[in-house]
This record gives sequence, C-alpha cells and structure tokens, in this order.
Amino acid sequence: MDSTDETFVAASLDGRAFTFRDAGPAPFVAGDLVVLTEPGGDRFLGQILEQGPATGVDAALEGHGLLLGAFDAHDVPQRTGRRAFRTASGEPASASHLESLQRASSADLPIGTWTSGGVAVTARLRAQGFGRHTFLCGQSGSGKTYALGVILEQILLGTDLRMVVLDPNADFVRLGEVRPDAPADEAASLTANDIRVLGADDKSAEPLRMRFATMPRQAQAAVLRLDPLRDRAEYNLFLHLGSDLGPRDIGTVVTGLLAGGPDERALGQRIENLGLVEWEVWANERPSASEVMATGARATILDLSGFVDPHEPLAVSLDLVERLWADRESRIPTLIVIDEAHNLCPAEPSGSLQEALVARLIQIAAEGRKYGLWLLLSTQRPSKIHPQVLSQCDNLVLMRMNAPGDVADLADIFGFAPPAMLQASQFFVQGEALVAGGFVPTPSSIRMGQRLTFEGGSDVKVPVTS
Repeated sequence: MDSTDETFVAASLDGRAFTFRDAGPAPFVAGDLVVLTEPGGDRFLGQILEQGPATGVDAALEGHGLLLGAFDAHDVPQRTGRRAFRTASGEPASASHLESLQRASSADLPIGTWTSGGVAVTARLRAQGFGRHTFLCGQSGSGKTYALGVILEQILLGTDLRMVVLDPNADFVRLGEVRPDAPADEAASLTANDIRVLGADDKSAEPLRMRFATMPRQAQAAVLRLDPLRDRAEYNLFLHLGSDLGPRDIGTVVTGLLAGGPDERALGQRIENLGLVEWEVWANERPSASEVMATGARATILDLSGFVDPHEPLAVSLDLVERLWADRESRIPTLIVIDEAHNLCPAEPSGSLQEALVARLIQIAAEGRKYGLWLLLSTQRPSKIHPQVLSQCDNLVLMRMNAPGDVADLADIFGFAPPAMLQASQFFVQGEALVAGGFVPTPSSIRMGQRLTFEGGSDVKVPVTS
C-alpha cells in the first residue's frame, strides 16, 4: 500500500477522533492503522473506522477514525498524549508500530495473525482482558470451535486461570493431547497442566457425575420439576424432608417414599415417573464433577454428550455452576467456558432445569466478575443467547456471520466494535475473525493460528464417487 503526504490528509478537532481524505491508489479500509504526521513532526497512531466515496469528481475517499495515541520518544503510542490538530499526512502503520501497540497494552497471548494495511504481525490477546465476560460467535463452518480451542490453549499456556468447560459435543475432550507438530516447549507446558476430562459413559477414564444431596434446595426442586405453588403438597413435603434425604442413592429414597403416606407416595411416584432412578449421572460413591474441580484441577472438561436423558447434562451443569457460585467468596479466578451456549443459556429457557441454570448464569454475568467468575460463551447466533447474559459481555470474537440481522444485533450490543468491521464479517473465510473489547488493544481483523492440541470432533464430509 502506498499512501503519501499528498494523497492522505487528516484533521482532528477534539484529539480523540479524526476525519480524513484519501486519494491514494490503494486506499485504507476499516480497521487499518495509520501513522498521522503533523507538519511540525508530531506523530499519532490512528485507526480507520469507516470510509466512503468523497463528494466531487475525483476518486478520493472520505471517512473518519479514532486516535489511539501520540507517539513518545521511544515510538510507543501513549493515549494520554492525544490532542487536536489541523492537518496531518498519513501512511500505513508498520509492523513495529502494531507490535509496539500490543506490548504497550500487555497483549501477550498469541492466537494468530493480525493484518493491517498489508502488514502482518502475530495477533495477541491481553490475559487480563479475560477478567471480563467474552462472546464468541460465528455461523456453522466459520471455524468457531477451532478458534475457541486456540484461545483455550493459550489461556492454559499464558495464565494460571482455572477453567471449566461445558462441552455438549465432545469438541474439547482432547484438549490435553498435544499434536506431534506442536513446538516442544509449548507441548511440555500444555501436558504439565492437570486437565481432567469427565464423560457420561461409565467406560470413561473419569465418569461425569453429580451429587443431588449437596445441591441448593432450589436447584434440587428444579431437578424434581417441583413448583412451590402448583405442587404445594409435594413441595412442602420435600422442604420438610430436607437433609433427611442424606447421601442415599435416588433408588433408596424412592423406595422409602413409596412406603410412606399419600404425600410421600406422590413424591416418590414423581421421581419414578420422571425417570430419575435410571439416570446414570448420579455420583453415589464416585466423585462428582464439582468435587473433581475442587481438587485443584487446572481445567475440568465436562463432556455433556452421551447421556440418554437430555435433562442429565442440564442437571450436572447446574450442579457445577451452583457449586462455583456457592464458593464465590473464595475468589478463585475461574473461566466458565460454555460451548454451543444456546443449549445451556438460551434466550427463552424451557423447563425448570434450564430456567434455574439460566437464572444462575444471569447472576454470574451481572455479579460474578467481582468474585473472579468470568464467562466465555460460544454460539452460532447472538439472538440464541439470553439477552441479560449477552449484554454483560465486554469482549467479542466474531467469525463469519452472513445474516444482516445478526450483524445489526451485534452492532447494537457491542458498541465498541466498529460497524464497518462488523459488516465485513459477512465476507470472512473460514478462520478469519474480528476481535474487539478489553482483551485487545484495538479492534482487529485476524486469522486464527494453528491448534496445538487435537480437536475432539469435526464435521462429517459428504462422500463422493471416486
């Protein structure tokens, strides 16, 4: 790209934003970084936010951008140094400028390649930026699951953050298995982590289980689908049973209830009719997922696939989330990763279990940050996620998004993401993404890097005639 002093002219009236006219042969596009130089030699780093045809007969473009900072004596942009100027020439930011901006904001988790104005550098995220909730979105085939894996690997490598991953499709069950082509030092660091993978199948190395007796009363009632008004007699009996249920397995509890009076029999029949006795998710003498997490595991992967009853993955997820909330005063920094989040945190929850889980996630979204509980939600469309959770997200990873309505929704929710860069997501190829928010120094168009570990699942290919 060749922009010269004569072809690009900018001005700033407030020291924060700038307008420009670009008549160069290879124009800047939204997201590109530019170095703006005053006649006196002072220099600023800016980012193009939007451009379009200028009024007049020439082929110039006009637009506006954001001033990221003034360069100091060490060529580092300082946000405190911004000020207004009447005129400045513009040229593309160099690779060293992009790297300097990332270093200045402590962005140190490499996830791929950042391209600006034809210049490419390693794209890095700020580890401290994950102290806010994050939303990753992309339609099917955009590379969303692969990208999430790249991010989780770098969090394992570059932080001491505890992670729990609610994984409905077994996509992250191999997060601890390093690929043979991974760099040796990163491979050693990854395998040194205590990564526990819990699965529904009894043949799994560690079965995924929950313990009914240790759940909060409201969560227990959600599992039993008891409503305090609609099911007054059964609910009241359940309240009075309380700790008398103890650690007994659910079958023993039902046997005792069925031998009691009318109300006891009604509650026992409810448990039996719901099929809870046949659930394989009960821990009994084995550790629950919450107990495994509490042993100090660095990452606990809950493979939610494989259960016969669709309520079981909801119940075990609720049990884990409730444990995290109950222990919030311990303030153990924890990232709660929810893949295919529309299954666990839908815009319109259905049934008591899903309603209870969404209610707790809403509370974590609103209040969890002060306790070190942070969400990372991944899904295909923003409209699928409960708005009270989505609105609390301060980081965005956006992959290909074809639907204009979804792009418009994202623009309304994530005001920190430039609209023109959001619009460009409709033309992303697989692996391309827009990252914006507190975990990057500025909104950036990137291409995700290579995975270091194996992906747990992949799309089934269409068979072709040989």
